[in-house]
Amino acid sequence: MVRRPIGPPPLALRFAAVLVVPLLLYALVATGQRALDNYRLNQQTEALRAEVLALRAENIQLQQDIERARTDTAIETIAREQLGLIKPGDHPVVLISSSTSSPPSTSPTPAPPPAPARPAWRQWWDYLFS
Repeated sequence: MVRRPIGPPPLALRFAAVLVVPLLLYALVATGQRALDNYRLNQQTEALRAEVLALRAENIQLQQDIERARTDTAIETIAREQLGLIKPGDHPVVLISSSTSSPPSTSPTPAPPPAPARPAWRQWWDYLFS
């Protein structure tokens, strides 16, 4: 049977433990922090890639809209509908909608009487404390 000495561990073992344990804890925390930063950067990368794809699709759609707007029929439609232009020889038709609202009354509404003038000190009082 082997006997082990009873008592505190040798000085070198305690010194190694004091140096190694904090160093290991630091390495563990630093590695975890790096992993977390890497995860966040990957998430941002994926979000930016999705945004780039959406912007490319929107760009393609806008280019197609531009090509359609350059055709003669589209130009004519815009001129007629949005600008109110007509071709030479056409007869414009103006549609007036019939509304069910009552026509405006011909008698003018009397204006309310003017408010009595307040003294300047009262106006300042109301301005500052109201």
